[in-house]
Amino acid sequence: MENLKEDRRIRRTQRLLKESLAELMSEKSFNNITIKDITEKADLNRGTFYLHYTDTYGLLRAMEQDVLEDFQEMIDNYLHMGPPKDLMPVLSPVIHYIVENRDICSTLFENNASGDFFTKFKNLIHKNALELAEELYPSCRSQYFEYFFEFAICGAAGILRKWLDMDMPQSEKDIARISNDAVLSVARAFFGPPAHLPA
Repeated sequence: MENLKEDRRIRRTQRLLKESLAELMSEKSFNNITIKDITEKADLNRGTFYLHYTDTYGLLRAMEQDVLEDFQEMIDNYLHMGPPKDLMPVLSPVIHYIVENRDICSTLFENNASGDFFTKFKNLIHKNALELAEELYPSCRSQYFEYFFEFAICGAAGILRKWLDMDMPQSEKDIARISNDAVLSVARAFFGPPAHLPA
């Protein structure tokens, strides 16, 4: 029981530090943020910070890793559902997650302090998408896939970014459907109809 309480305390402290960093990064450049800034924002002392992270870059990398692992979990859940028909079962939770964690996600996608998070995100999607594309589209060829992937991921990200910038005038479900239809339309243009549908 004591270990459970300690684990919860650790998770709470780490969450406070990450939320404080994200808030500060929306106000000023990451390179100008100090450990003192973070601990004052989180109402914690410097010693507590050093129990968990060595420096601000370590905290940023941990924040990035948390989000990437959450995205991977959503993708894994989608891939375990059986033969895919469309992208709605993965787009809906991803969009909901980004909305629920808007400050942190916006901060990470726009930050270049410890590597390009959007590039890391693209690499995660790419790792999972090629196998899925080959399953859905038997005519998929790797050289064409690279063009398709770049167009589709940047287009879907642009739709989501514009939606957020406009303060989300459509529902999450609507924006997921728009993104789903856009990506699948591009896929059809590159590879023809999916394997489970007639030409």
